[in-house]
Order: sequence, then structure tokens, then C-alpha cells
Amino acid sequence: MSNYLTEDRIAAALAAATQPEGETPWHLLLTRPPTTHADVRMAIARRRNPNLGELSGKDERTIRAEASRAEIVQGLARRDGYLAATAAAEHILSTTPVLPVDVDVRLAEWNDGPVLVINFHQAPHQVREFASHFGTAVAELPHGEGRVRIETTGTVAGVRFEAYTLADVPAVAE
Repeated sequence: MSNYLTEDRIAAALAAATQPEGETPWHLLLTRPPTTHADVRMAIARRRNPNLGELSGKDERTIRAEASRAEIVQGLARRDGYLAATAAAEHILSTTPVLPVDVDVRLAEWNDGPVLVINFHQAPHQVREFASHFGTAVAELPHGEGRVRIETTGTVAGVRFEAYTLADVPAVAE
């Protein structure tokens, strides 16, 4: 997934935000705003854990300011993830030969990016047709007693997808 966190975009988001009282003003901070997941998480962790704050050598007002600024950057990154996922979903839905029952956007941690979860309700043939269209392999996995999960995974426009259905295992003639 692309990362659109440019310095200009971050600066605009910070300019539009209201900084909490009691913090070092953002424009006076000696550090640049974080642009990676690890840096954002560390800034937020320093505010939550006094021991990490002490190790950084920064005062409490600065630690709080860096954390509030990091939360804004995190929000931008999460928004980018959702927008990338909806764009990928639009592409999938406009090109797939079979329409799913539903498409969910799942956005866990920022660094993992979004995942589209595409459900074809009790339609193994549709999952296979979908996989053929997007050039992905199909897997059949046991899913409880007498059930199988038929799935395919791949990437569209840098966004991961997982398309699946559940089906009954055919009875074996004895």
C-alpha cells in the first residue's frame, strides 16, 4: 500500500488541529513529526509509560506534544488505508465476473495495511471464478465438522484481499 504521508500533508493536518493545552507547542518541538508506524507507536508509548519518557530525556510537556502530534499522523495513515481499500474494492467490484454477498474493509495496525474480506455465500463456483479472474490460487480448508472453507487471497492495487465461502463437504458414498 502506498504511503501518502508527505511533510506538507502532515503540516496541513497539524495546522487544522487544535493542540491540547499543557503541551509544548508543536512548532517549537525539535523533532520532526513521525512518518513511520514504529515512530508513531513509540511517541504514543512514551506518553503512556513514564519509564520510557525518562529514558528519552524529554520533559513531560514535550512527550505529550509529540504523542498528540503522532496520533494525528496515525489518523492520516489509517484514513489512507481505508481510502486505498475502498479504491481497491471499487476496482474489484467493477471488474469481477461474479458479485459477492458482501465486502468488508478490515484495517488493523497501520503497518499491516487494509484487507478486503470478500464473501461469496455458499458459492464455491463463484470463488473459483473470482480467483480465475484475478489469477490467484484456490485453497480448500476444513472448517468444522462437515464443512469446508474455499478461499483465495491476493493483492489488488497494493491492497490485500481474501475471498471465501463456506460449503458443506459432499457426502462420501459407501
